[in-house]
Amino acid sequence: MQKQKAAVVTPGSFYIPSGRSSSVERVVEQMVPLVPDGFDIRIYGVREPGRPVIGSIDGGIPVHRLPDGARYAPSVVAALQAWKPGVIDVQNRPALAGRIQEVLPDSKVVSSIHSLTYISPPYMDQETAGRILRQLDRLVVNSKYLKLEIAARHPALREMISVNPLGVKLADFTPRWSPASEALRESKLKDRGWQGRRIVMYAGRLLPIKGVHHLLSSLPELARAVPDVMVLIVGSPYYRSGRPHSYERYLHELAKPFPDHVTFIPFVPYPAVSYWYHLADVVVVPSAEGESFGLVNVEAMASAVPVVASDAGGIPEIVEDGKTGIVLPQSSLGSALGPAIIRLLNEKRLRQSLGEAGRLRAARCFNWQQTAARWHGMMQKLASL
Repeated sequence: MQKQKAAVVTPGSFYIPSGRSSSVERVVEQMVPLVPDGFDIRIYGVREPGRPVIGSIDGGIPVHRLPDGARYAPSVVAALQAWKPGVIDVQNRPALAGRIQEVLPDSKVVSSIHSLTYISPPYMDQETAGRILRQLDRLVVNSKYLKLEIAARHPALREMISVNPLGVKLADFTPRWSPASEALRESKLKDRGWQGRRIVMYAGRLLPIKGVHHLLSSLPELARAVPDVMVLIVGSPYYRSGRPHSYERYLHELAKPFPDHVTFIPFVPYPAVSYWYHLADVVVVPSAEGESFGLVNVEAMASAVPVVASDAGGIPEIVEDGKTGIVLPQSSLGSALGPAIIRLLNEKRLRQSLGEAGRLRAARCFNWQQTAARWHGMMQKLASL
């Protein structure tokens, strides 16, 4: 029996596969190879110099590489018209999903929405967003928070929104606390001259919405209470470009008085970033409202490292306050972030219990096999309609 054709369309911003890409491409790379048998799947992305026009990712899933920039959307449409898949999942580009639906009315078109960005100004006003989204067959979001936000803006869409939380590949992350793991960590710290340092880590883009300034503003308090503290800022403003950014300069100014307590690590591709999680005693996620999911949270949990996070967006759906980390109201970050970090740095048993619980929670609730299985069920249901 011939398999149902299913297409997964990436945003066209980054090559796939690639460690230097956004979380959207990582979702595709990690999830699609684990989708249970039943679909003939093709992935569509942008062309990369030096790579064949048709390649593959792990599991042998074909990747069709198309021209980038303004040529990407029409190239995707043309390729889909030629192949005629029954189900098409467009990742984080709802306008492109709407265009595809108009051209392939016999296909079931899904928009996987990873944040509110592309259904909000300046990309799309609310009326246009509602019109485009209503014509699609399904919307898939990564958190209950994001579903509620979209439904509040567009009540008529509530019943067509499905939630599919993202995951983590546990094998890519070395968990803390076993004797062998701790010995390896101590060796890494020694190699860097950081023996005896307690490590606080931020990982992600250096943008105001990520709240990194809250962490660096707590440096005076941290350095006084924990003189051996080292704060690692792992990331850059952009995924690929090294061009300067005013917020990044501001962060360096905040850190300047504390050269012995702060280290900036430029963008680290996935999965190499797991090296830095393994060094951490605490991972801080001080995001502002709008953080739909935050893969950093599950990556820290997979590393058995407790998380201190804000209650922004979908984060409380991932980090359980008092069980796998500490969740703080966004309004209290200025006063409460420092004391929460200090508490964890000074209580090793608490760090271990929260970290080990986080690893178990990641394994039970946030693994890519589960994300892939849910995606498979959603697409099968659509294909049968």
